[in-house]
Amino acid sequence: MDLDIKKAIQVLTEGGVIICPTEGIYGFSCIANNLDAVKRIIEIKKRDNNKGLILVSDSIEKVKNLIDIDKIPKKSLDLMHELWPGHHTFVVPCNSNVDPLLTGNRNTIAIRISNFHVLSSLCKDLPYPIVSTSANISGHDPLTTIDMLEKEFGDVVDYILKKNCQGLKKSSTIHDALTGQILRKG
Repeated sequence: MDLDIKKAIQVLTEGGVIICPTEGIYGFSCIANNLDAVKRIIEIKKRDNNKGLILVSDSIEKVKNLIDIDKIPKKSLDLMHELWPGHHTFVVPCNSNVDPLLTGNRNTIAIRISNFHVLSSLCKDLPYPIVSTSANISGHDPLTTIDMLEKEFGDVVDYILKKNCQGLKKSSTIHDALTGQILRKG
């Protein structure tokens, strides 16, 4: 395994916050069930607690315990299986055990199963999904280079995974699994 990814996994496992590349932009990440780390990300971003966060994993198996699968229409389930892994995020009904910090105090959660090799390698050795939210102050443009990220956030995160993003120019498409609507076109 790549030593940088190994280090990122170690930092995440120890409860840290990292910056890592995603399909299109750099993002803040932590293990999603570590609420202290989730709070740190929200504070670093100066993000409203009611916005919710996207969770990313390498497999549907790791997110099944978060989802209330019985409430998802068959058409949406079929689409999820068709588009995952991929650059598509689905807002799905969640189980009551999911913390409101992750959901933005909603009964839904946003999940993506990534096929980007850096993210999927990172998630593969973690037992739980990671938070993935753009590496920026809320409302500002995401930072696009490692130098910019180090200058702005190097002293407030525990590690920066210095790998390139996948190269996609847009954010993921966000689907509402209940209504079938596209909430954001990627």
